[in-house]
Amino acid sequence: MNISGKGKKLAMMLGICFVAYNVILFVICGFKDHTPVFWMSWIFMLVAFAALAVSGVLLGSQGMYLKDWLFGFPIVKHSTIYIIAELVVSTVFIIFEDYVKFGWAFAIQFLFLSVYCIFVIAGFLSKETIDEVHNKVKDKTSFIKLLRADTEMLVTKCSDPELKGKLKTLAEEVRFSDPMSNEALFELEKEITLAVSECSELLDSNDLAKASEVCDKASLMLKERNKKCKALK
Repeated sequence: MNISGKGKKLAMMLGICFVAYNVILFVICGFKDHTPVFWMSWIFMLVAFAALAVSGVLLGSQGMYLKDWLFGFPIVKHSTIYIIAELVVSTVFIIFEDYVKFGWAFAIQFLFLSVYCIFVIAGFLSKETIDEVHNKVKDKTSFIKLLRADTEMLVTKCSDPELKGKLKTLAEEVRFSDPMSNEALFELEKEITLAVSECSELLDSNDLAKASEVCDKASLMLKERNKKCKALK
């Protein structure tokens, strides 16, 4: 998995915070004579660091800034709130470990973790939706992009001035065509692609008269496609 320079810096910062937290905690509190509340609060803090790391890796550098579906807040904001809230609460429980009931300490910190996980999952749903829309748009615009490249190649291949003018006109028509396609236009777009491919083969065989006819046919079908594309919007 490739990690961007910004992602590596964020990972380093998280790692430094993780090490600093543990060093400061055990230098002040030591390792002995602690209650289960202390160790459980420490574990929840480690889980918080791990949760942030996993969220950053799975969602990616852009994913951390995706908004959840519930409140519309960026995931990075939820992450910041969660790690600060967990730090404050776990520190309070660690300081008062002899006076806090294990059940209360566990329930509160588990609730924080559960709420954060819900928002992260909401971020995943948002990311999946954006990716699906991106892929659909990419698929729907690929026809015109490929057709534009093919028609420009026809112009390059042709040496006859009259036919070259026709092919340039076709290429211009493709250039200014609606880039967004529609499933209902699949068959027509396939016919246009085949016509352009046939024209290319005819140019290779130097059959200029037939190539001109096919060029006219492709131009006519392209006009039909654009009108139908406009009507379907």
